[in-house]
Amino acid sequence: MVQFVDLRAQHDSIRQELFDAITGVIDTSAFIMGPAIKEFEAGFAEFCGAKHAIGCSSGTSALHLALWALGIGPGDEVITIPHTFIATAEAISMRGAKPVFVDIDPAS
Repeated sequence: MVQFVDLRAQHDSIRQELFDAITGVIDTSAFIMGPAIKEFEAGFAEFCGAKHAIGCSSGTSALHLALWALGIGPGDEVITIPHTFIATAEAISMRGAKPVFVDIDPAS
């Protein structure tokens, strides 16, 4: 097995904070449009310097939403990479656009 990311090293310093936040959401069952989501959206918007941010249920949903917001649709071509999760090309196709794969590795 090739380990790409060491999640332990990334979150050890905030482990208890993460655990408490996740437990709080589970205990209240307020994981859809609840106060934790509203707080996340406000904080993320501020972090990005944007007026708004929307929490999505998955990366796939986020891709669909982003393409919709950009007005991507039939007849459009969207450049993406082939070395990615299937949802990337799927979201483009679901909008009626054509994924165009471009190799990003100059050595290949």
